[in-house]
Amino acid sequence: MFRDGGLSVRQVVFRARIRKFARRASSLVWVAALAAAPLSGFDTLWHLRCTQHAGEQYGFSEHAWKIMQLGNFSADFFGPIAEYAAKNMTGGEVDALKQLQANSPRSKGAALFLHFDNLNGDLKSNSQFDYLISHLLENTQAALAAYWQLRIDERTRKALILVTLGASLHAVQDFYSHSDWIHNDFDQTAVKSIKLPSGGVRAPTWFEFREKAGSPDKWPFRVQSGIYPPIPGAANTHTHMNHDNSRLLYIETETPGQPLVSQAEHHRAGLNPALGDESSNLAHQQLAVNTAAAAGIEWIAKVQENPEARKAIESAKQWDLRVKDSRLVKELEAGMDTEITLSCLSGKWDGDNPQGSQGLICRSLLDRRATSLGGSSSQLQSEIIGLAANLLLPLALKYTGMFWDIHGQYQVLERLTTNLGAGNGRYQLDQK
Repeated sequence: MFRDGGLSVRQVVFRARIRKFARRASSLVWVAALAAAPLSGFDTLWHLRCTQHAGEQYGFSEHAWKIMQLGNFSADFFGPIAEYAAKNMTGGEVDALKQLQANSPRSKGAALFLHFDNLNGDLKSNSQFDYLISHLLENTQAALAAYWQLRIDERTRKALILVTLGASLHAVQDFYSHSDWIHNDFDQTAVKSIKLPSGGVRAPTWFEFREKAGSPDKWPFRVQSGIYPPIPGAANTHTHMNHDNSRLLYIETETPGQPLVSQAEHHRAGLNPALGDESSNLAHQQLAVNTAAAAGIEWIAKVQENPEARKAIESAKQWDLRVKDSRLVKELEAGMDTEITLSCLSGKWDGDNPQGSQGLICRSLLDRRATSLGGSSSQLQSEIIGLAANLLLPLALKYTGMFWDIHGQYQVLERLTTNLGAGNGRYQLDQK
């Protein structure tokens, strides 16, 4: 049970309603969204689906791949989602979130390097991307191998293994979301696109192309990812280039007034060019999702080429919390509810104002909260985000300590980004 000390009666009632709805919403999401085929949606929804898909391919238990999903979310939680929530809270409401982040002071800096963004425009060659990908793989293998040797209790070891693997998958997935990789016409190269049993298509992965095409700087194209932070007037910013949601609709933070604008005009390339209509935009985004999903499956195979890392994964992949760790079942549920809720409130479930089945969960969440508090939704939006982060997020994260406290205790994200980035927010591209 959550502790209600220090909260007003109105806040306690509000929080109880949030928890009740979050449990119902969680069931709706897993049935209606995650089980659907083919894969669709970006932002948190996209990451959840790709991570589940990879876990299931290797026989991970449901609890195991859900813990990987929490680890996958950590790269965003300690990054953009937490920043967005903090901007919409005032006074004491932000204190709990700050305290939580203070427990993992270096995680935020490390998370910056797990999205394959072109930070400060520093990425200028294919070999630099190759450096980042190869070192991320080495770091993932080293971290898992170290956990396998670490003298700690089995619960902590398994949580570390699954959370770390999930966080590394986030970076892999984001390469295909944040770069122009799928804008290349691979059918004009020696490494063709791949038709899927579902009728869809995907591009070859980085490793598939590299195996046949050789040295990256000799490829017939140069990979680019979006410049972050976005620069006003630049064509290749993160806003213009990413494939994070299914409508290619993003807030242009680099533009005065920060309008919500379709970015389809920047995606008219590749096997499935976006032409501005709903169908072609979705097909273009699906190409990125399908490629990222395949890359995630490939990534786990690559990680397991290290014998100690393989042993670590094998020891954790069948984890059934109900056998010996029934208390952790509730902690995992609370963590998943938190992930969904915060993503919706931050516009990071499947973009701002998501449509269709993807939007049902978020619209229901906001409508319920507006009804609970009274007043217009436009006036309440900032208050809702603040209350949600204060009442649901920190309390739930405190309740799910096994899966979140380990980030600060064992430097999960810092291990993954060793030799990738520096404290000044720039990549370390020492390729000597």
